[in-house]
Amino acid sequence: MTTLAILAVSFVLVAGCTFAIGALLLRLLPAIRADRLASAPAAAPAGDVSILRWEERAPRDWQALVARVGRWLTPRDAGMLGRYRKRLIMAGFHNPSAVALFLGSKGTVAGALGLSYLFYGAMVQRALPNLLPVSVMLAGLGFFLPDLWLRMRTRQRQREVTNALPDVLDLLMVCVEAGMGFDAAVARVAEQPGSKAGPFHEELLRMHLEMRAGRPREEALRALSERLGTEEIRSIIGSFIQTDRLGTPLGKTLRVQAEASRVQRRHRAETRAQLVPLLMLGPTILFLLPSFMLVAMAPSLLRILQILSTIGK
Repeated sequence: MTTLAILAVSFVLVAGCTFAIGALLLRLLPAIRADRLASAPAAAPAGDVSILRWEERAPRDWQALVARVGRWLTPRDAGMLGRYRKRLIMAGFHNPSAVALFLGSKGTVAGALGLSYLFYGAMVQRALPNLLPVSVMLAGLGFFLPDLWLRMRTRQRQREVTNALPDVLDLLMVCVEAGMGFDAAVARVAEQPGSKAGPFHEELLRMHLEMRAGRPREEALRALSERLGTEEIRSIIGSFIQTDRLGTPLGKTLRVQAEASRVQRRHRAETRAQLVPLLMLGPTILFLLPSFMLVAMAPSLLRILQILSTIGK
């Protein structure tokens, strides 16, 4: 094979690998998808459905099976059941049946992965080594996979809440300084068109409906901080409660908190921007350096091989 053919094959291989990895990243990473640039869809009319109610729809077959397994695995301890419910609420699942579905998914996934190794042995029609240990390890992995998914969803939701916090505080400040009360400002911000897709607006709307239903404002604010579970929300809710108790102007508190939240968001963006060169170092060494070494050293190596083959003859 000539030098030109080797270089052409190397170029095709490197270009194909780069294209395949880029296509995979475009499909897996939501931060670089093209649909983020598209306009937000129009909000569907809410009608008479309240966010505090749950639709009683007939469950599907697999949902009924998972819920049955979850009811069998539901703990009798009220404290453990409350911890599961709190974790699900922080992830955005407020339906009371979510605990049974989550526990049922843990048991179902554990059983499916535990039996998968046995089914594989039956398909290949031979005895597999270490059948019991491997099945137990797969079952344990399947039992903790829903917990991992729930933790990732909670972190993503908290990240969205933290990023939306400065804008929501600005809107609240504008409404309060325009003469609205706090309850009316919360309702105006939560019910604005196109805002119900965000988790922070949904929780604000839930808090507003709870206060309209007769729940005290301080209790509704503390429940909001527990549902969201971020330190920034807890500190802001604490300042709101202190302002309400002392009777100080709420507009000044909102202005200070909005400015502080905006500064913190800018600092988080700067921190991520400073980490980008370090994150790019690994892919650069892994994908670009071999190509550079191949282009730089391939002619010399081919010449050395030709000389050695001539000497051997």
